Amino acid sequence: MHNPVRLRECLQARLPASGGAIAQEQAALDDLLSKLTRPRRLFQLLSSRLTVRQVMHCLVELLAQEHLRPVHEPHAIRLVLTAPGQALPGQGLHLVDDACLRLEPRYREVMADLLSDKKHVYAQSIETFETQIRRYKIMQSLGDLSHRNLLLLGDDALFSLFLALHGHRQRIVVADIDSDLLSTIERACQTHGIDTIEVIEYDVFKPLPERLKGRFDCFAVNGFKDLGGLLTFICRGVQSLATGADVGYVNFGNHEVQDASQRAMEAQIHQALLRFGLYMDNCVPCAETHVSESFEQAMLHGMFECAAQSEKQRPLACEHLLKALAERFADLSWVRMRSFPDIQLSPLKLGRCRVVSDGTREVSRFLHLSQLYARNAGEVA
Repeated sequence: MHNPVRLRECLQARLPASGGAIAQEQAALDDLLSKLTRPRRLFQLLSSRLTVRQVMHCLVELLAQEHLRPVHEPHAIRLVLTAPGQALPGQGLHLVDDACLRLEPRYREVMADLLSDKKHVYAQSIETFETQIRRYKIMQSLGDLSHRNLLLLGDDALFSLFLALHGHRQRIVVADIDSDLLSTIERACQTHGIDTIEVIEYDVFKPLPERLKGRFDCFAVNGFKDLGGLLTFICRGVQSLATGADVGYVNFGNHEVQDASQRAMEAQIHQALLRFGLYMDNCVPCAETHVSESFEQAMLHGMFECAAQSEKQRPLACEHLLKALAERFADLSWVRMRSFPDIQLSPLKLGRCRVVSDGTREVSRFLHLSQLYARNAGEVA
């Protein structure tokens, strides 16, 4: 049986620097080792507060020392500790286990079509099945899937279809600027007999249509990574809430390793919300990035080859593999990032906002503040 603390110390001694705090890296290593007490796919291990580079180096080291073994399945390879010890108490990046919900097969079909389309049509990133499950279970546990009317401001992840195909029977309105995406949702609704979803083409930087004002019990924002755009999305969500409604969900964060500037931005988000009568009462990690099977297979194959090298040669072999992956998969948006492979593939947080005062009179000030923060955004009406 492995001692997880000793394993973590061994890995940390060989961990490539990321610029993150030591305590954060320790927690991320604990999370990685906790995951490996059960067989895991590589994409699940990459969903981490470690960078892609760090995850690779850790897994190669564990394989080389025979602490890790592959589990071969018909269509995939999983990795698991050779002698799993007890998971560290209180560890785990995600508060909801991926296996807590049986995924509806029809949703897999919808997502497969979307993944194919996005290579040619859509500019947004792609969320994983696991992300959708976590978001669903978090909202369900907080009682926010029983509302009669839900507004999704942005739905490139197709969360509306996820809800409808997994038993949500309440009304959902999707407001998104992408007409191709809305057409995809409409086609899926027709194919699967879904009559609870309505789509509206809408640019969040334009005034909220009258038919969306004051009509919803809950909103969810799947929007901008910059502060100005995020505040604009939240403001539109607040405008959409009916009298007495006080709940909204928001994603925020990016792929860069968390540093002082990102913590400052998060503090600005909280300050801006408080200034306009809102606060976050729940905030949890929520992964975003989809790792393709071809990338997963190529990285796994390369890691086994790296693990066969000598201790001195392994770090250099890992760097050669990362360079080869960057060249081979340059069509993936997250691989094209300037910081790759020093990026995190579990970058987002999901926060629940509560409205504590009527902000109707503050909308113009809220939008003005979002303009001040916005980067490369046009005028907000």
